[in-house]
Amino acid sequence: MKTLFLLGHMRSYSSVLSHILGSHPQISGYCETHTKYRTWFDLWKLRRRVRKLTGERLTGDYVLDKVLHDYPMARSILRSSNTRAIVLIRRPRETVRSIIEMGLSHSPVAWHRDFDLVARYYETRLAGLLRLAEALRGRVVFLEAEALLTNTRAVLDQLGVFLELQSPLSTEYRRFAHTGELGYGDPSKAIATGRIALLPRERRTAVSLPRPLTSRLQIAHDFWCAAIRQTCPSISVEGCATHSAHSHTEYNFPAHTTHRAPSSEPVPPRSPSHESQDDEYVRE
Repeated sequence: MKTLFLLGHMRSYSSVLSHILGSHPQISGYCETHTKYRTWFDLWKLRRRVRKLTGERLTGDYVLDKVLHDYPMARSILRSSNTRAIVLIRRPRETVRSIIEMGLSHSPVAWHRDFDLVARYYETRLAGLLRLAEALRGRVVFLEAEALLTNTRAVLDQLGVFLELQSPLSTEYRRFAHTGELGYGDPSKAIATGRIALLPRERRTAVSLPRPLTSRLQIAHDFWCAAIRQTCPSISVEGCATHSAHSHTEYNFPAHTTHRAPSSEPVPPRSPSHESQDDEYVRE
């Protein structure tokens, strides 16, 4: 079986997309397995965990993992012809608000309620997604998360073409064993509806981002998304995959980010000089 990575960040509509993918007969898996991919043996661990999480035998062509944090991923796995990936990014203002609201309503994790730490997580995560896209050249597509809701049919059709699926992806999806549970994906009631739709927002504590923080994150978002588009094809809102005509070789990083992403806990980014030049992992 091939490996399919859904590479995104928290609150990027990754739960609904992974449920749609996992409901297709050619794809097994629907949530985060929190696997660290240091060796090929870890792909066997992924298969075992997916079997346990679904309670079903693996069938079809792909086994899916959703990866939203800074777990090591061996370059040999990312560069394999049996690996495919979707990079999923949501706009910063809505993302940070959603993480904070989740922290206030569902999550016991302290940093989910800290604006500065959530912002650092988002910035360094996008930098890490670029590095992953570079390692996955030719086997990865980029999707703006909002298009999944506003242009659902076109997006799903293009993902089906990318994955060479024999039947279309459906806008309706299954409810799995851990659907709606914190730690596996979206803990809100919205994921339990079983279909993708522009649903009314749940009423929660109002969260307002400081204007300077919003501007800073938007600059980072625009920079990293532009760099990713130059690295891999994008699923456009019109429903066709596009690719930048310009090669992307060097970067001038915006403030508050580095090309190396931090650990899964959003701490201040480390300098690239602190890591070995021969590091065999791509850290997201």
